[in-house]
Amino acid sequence: MCAKPACRRNTMNERDVMIPVESNCATMWTLSADRRSVRLALPPLRLAGMPEPLTIYMDFDAEAVDAMLERLSILRS
Repeated sequence: MCAKPACRRNTMNERDVMIPVESNCATMWTLSADRRSVRLALPPLRLAGMPEPLTIYMDFDAEAVDAMLERLSILRS
């Protein structure tokens, strides 16, 4: 999948450019068997000059994700 052209969004920093990507929320987040950690699988990122897309996984402590979600809830209220 090729990323669509960059588009400006109302972001925290006007210099930020967001590139829309397709993602599957059902597979984006994975909870470990022991329920202590969470893996965020980012969609493959195509970069100029790289033959294969870059695959990024970020592992978080489940409590850290809970704290992020709580903070997001506060910010959005």
